Amino acid sequence: MNINRLLFAIFGAILMGLFVLAIWHDYDREWVWYQQGFSQLEQAGGVVKSAGAPGTASSKSRSQSGGVKQTVLDDLERVDRCETCHLGIANPVFAGAPQPYTTHPGDYLQHHPIEKFGCTSCHWGQGYATTANAAHGDVKHWDEPMLRGAYIQASCGKCHYSVRQLPGAEVLARGQVLYRELGCVGCHTLHGEGGPISVDLTEIGSKTADELDFTFVEGRRTVANWMYEHFLDPQKVTPGFSEQGIPPSVMPNYRMSPAEAEALTAYMMSLTKERLTREYIVPGESEPSPVYASSVDRGRAVFQKFGCVGCHNVDGRGGRKNWNAHTNGEVPSLVYVGRGYTREELKEKIRQGVPIVARRDPSGLTPPLYMPAWSEKIKGQDLEDLVDYLLSLIPAEMSAAAPAPSTTTQESSQPETPAPGAFRQADDLIDYLVRLMAFDEEVLPGRG
Repeated sequence: MNINRLLFAIFGAILMGLFVLAIWHDYDREWVWYQQGFSQLEQAGGVVKSAGAPGTASSKSRSQSGGVKQTVLDDLERVDRCETCHLGIANPVFAGAPQPYTTHPGDYLQHHPIEKFGCTSCHWGQGYATTANAAHGDVKHWDEPMLRGAYIQASCGKCHYSVRQLPGAEVLARGQVLYRELGCVGCHTLHGEGGPISVDLTEIGSKTADELDFTFVEGRRTVANWMYEHFLDPQKVTPGFSEQGIPPSVMPNYRMSPAEAEALTAYMMSLTKERLTREYIVPGESEPSPVYASSVDRGRAVFQKFGCVGCHNVDGRGGRKNWNAHTNGEVPSLVYVGRGYTREELKEKIRQGVPIVARRDPSGLTPPLYMPAWSEKIKGQDLEDLVDYLLSLIPAEMSAAAPAPSTTTQESSQPETPAPGAFRQADDLIDYLVRLMAFDEEVLPGRG
């Protein structure tokens, strides 16, 4: 009997200890200490608790009571508890306070009230969490870590269909411009438009870190940082594995500045699978249609619009890497394409594309870049203007040196020797020599 009483006393003490430990554990929460620190900040700074930002009465009242503070956003299917620690976020009195008590910068909350937008719809992170690391998404298996720095602008693109003149979204707007200028659309599809060669970018911002290889990434293990480093040096981040038949990244190394890589990353991160209800959408103003002085100028715009510049380079100079391609491992120049094709042949080549590029080394890797068929996308006047532009690329000296190919013969011939003095620039000479050396390798398919 004494043994039973002893065991009862021991187990009772253990249960009591666990009960006290549970109470202490519940009390000793990270957010509790933050709230105590906020109270001390109010007292030490002489902050008047009733002071608040205009139109933020509900946020003010929540900051005056303890406990977990929660905003339920049914339309966005989110629950945010960020204000549990960020107690001064909507009160301008705390503009100079340290984190996590400081006021939200700018006037964003006037246009994006917390009651409607919450926090994670823009900042990302884990809204349900009540510890800093978890709330910021810096934990395993959370796919939306908090967007930091300029990357927060990626969220502007979810609601605002046009950010070209949107204050506070300058980095995102620059990223959109870069996407067009660099010709990314030539290889990538976006909302159903673009080329089929590489990854569809329509929802690229919703990729998770587990879907990417961070072996050669030096910074943080986030999707945004992977993209940033990839844009700075594509072949460093994705070097390929020749023994497995995987070539390096075929994305050209554009020698981007850190600011440009950041801008393009912000744009990519804005392309997510999240779909918002109509009340959140801000329609964009339609851009005025440009006016061109000639068909050549219109053709240059077509060359840019459909991303030809991405592979064939600015002004059709070529030189982009295409591993193991028979054209010296590069995308060929278009500068002298008018000397190897008739107008009708050029149009047919654009319509049909070059789906298979011959290998320089027959036993080596398959060249990853190829020219898709553009018959469904570039047609009518766009096609005529594009051909006018391509035919205009021949330097004036070269154009006068020899006549264009006959429209009736199908026989190939060696490139004719230009007149003396035709080469005014080194690039002209290099382009001509490359074409001359590669002629027997059918640099211009259909002419041999």
